[in-house]
Amino acid sequence: MSKTLVIGGNGYIGTHMRLTYPEFLYAGRGDFDLRNKGEILNYCKAINISICIILSSKISYEKKVNFDNEPFSTNLIGLNNLLDVLQKINKDMKIIYFSSMTVYSDKNTSPVLESSELKPLHTYGLSKVYAESLIKYYDFRSLIIRIPGIYGGNRQSGLIYNTINKLKKDEAMEIDTENLGYWEIMHIDDMLYLFFALMQQYTFKSKFDIFNISYGEKTDIIETVHFIANELSSNSKICIEKKYQDLYLSNQKISIFSQPLFSFNSRLKKYIREVG
Repeated sequence: MSKTLVIGGNGYIGTHMRLTYPEFLYAGRGDFDLRNKGEILNYCKAINISICIILSSKISYEKKVNFDNEPFSTNLIGLNNLLDVLQKINKDMKIIYFSSMTVYSDKNTSPVLESSELKPLHTYGLSKVYAESLIKYYDFRSLIIRIPGIYGGNRQSGLIYNTINKLKKDEAMEIDTENLGYWEIMHIDDMLYLFFALMQQYTFKSKFDIFNISYGEKTDIIETVHFIANELSSNSKICIEKKYQDLYLSNQKISIFSQPLFSFNSRLKKYIREVG
């Protein structure tokens, strides 16, 4: 029986994906090193893989490019090793790659479409741009999933989580928005709900396809912080100077397959109660 293999299955997204699709095969660092092609081959050759979902990646917000270091050594060299092995095993394999909205320019006209300008803000986004091109180069039937920053689930860190905890304690809230980039604007349950709906219906008619996953709403960090404060009846002093453009990632393309169960604010309200 053919298998769906999830690379990076022990990470943040992978551990939540298991809850809905335990029948997938989840591979993590303990199974093989992406930098070692022999280890990848030994692991994969014994499995009848029909779909490979690639979650594994390294995050870095550096501006300086050094291809010998992360995120390039994992996101590009490791990915190239994996794709080379998978092509030898099964040329008809389908690839689903989790990319990031950090590939987009922050100067794009809202809403940001899949066809919008690519101009990453830092090395992580740049590595994702190269990774998408690498997958296209290998000529698999492939699906690129561009996701925003994610919060919720078992993650006890990040801008949204930390903001809720500060405002609960009535602590002063200051955020440097100079280089805020693309912050967390989607709950992991909603992101995976849309992804699974897409996966169940998608037929890979196109050789290479790209989908944004989002609520399809304009979001603003200042409004979000004040929304959280209001929900918590917080007395925190909030000081945030706006030095950025609002985020508005389009979900028009994926909406053909499914709509999110929650809006940005309704999900955030639910999450505030969970954390609180």
